[in-house]
Amino acid sequence: MSRSFENISTIIFDFDGTIADTLELGVSVSNSICDRFGYKKISNKKELDIYRNLSTQKAIKAVGISYLKLPIIAHAFRKELAKNIDLLKPIDGIPEVIRELAKSYKLGIVTSNSQANIESFLTRHGMTECFHYFSSGIRLFQKNKTIKSIIKKGNLKKDEVLLVGDETRDIEAASSCGLPIISATWGFHTRAVLEEFHPDEIIDHPSELLQLLINTRT
Repeated sequence: MSRSFENISTIIFDFDGTIADTLELGVSVSNSICDRFGYKKISNKKELDIYRNLSTQKAIKAVGISYLKLPIIAHAFRKELAKNIDLLKPIDGIPEVIRELAKSYKLGIVTSNSQANIESFLTRHGMTECFHYFSSGIRLFQKNKTIKSIIKKGNLKKDEVLLVGDETRDIEAASSCGLPIISATWGFHTRAVLEEFHPDEIIDHPSELLQLLINTRT
């Protein structure tokens, strides 16, 4: 049964995999630094699909990344990604949907990616003016703390804030904050593993965001 989102006034987006198509480039960047940090290389699509069907925590463990090294690896990843940021493209259809949603909602981004990467990407694809704010460089599993801070500082009501993301950790962050979440299947995690974490909705194309959100206001 579809949940009503008629009270939503603010939409918080994840960036990697939700707005930006980072999967292929992300794997390439990860492989370029894996030897330096001693974790497994993803050699083919079959291996990638195995990780995509695991929760974020299990995927990190399966690839052999130590949680102690995770912040250092994430920093190195962002640095290498920045070198190829011009190659990064938006998810097909997401710029048009973002621009349309910006007419009716306040939009934000909460991401572990860097501010420089986000600003470069949004400027290049004409989406900078669509967003009221973004919080960047946060640790992978501290998104909930950042979201709670945004809600408090903005004096927002939880039932008026929606999270949109592509990973199981986004669902966990939403649950921790008491927020509804729409999960996207076009990013890192597959529909199968997303369903295990019970988001409010699962969508397969950005246009479905408009169907779920804009249509509830008409």
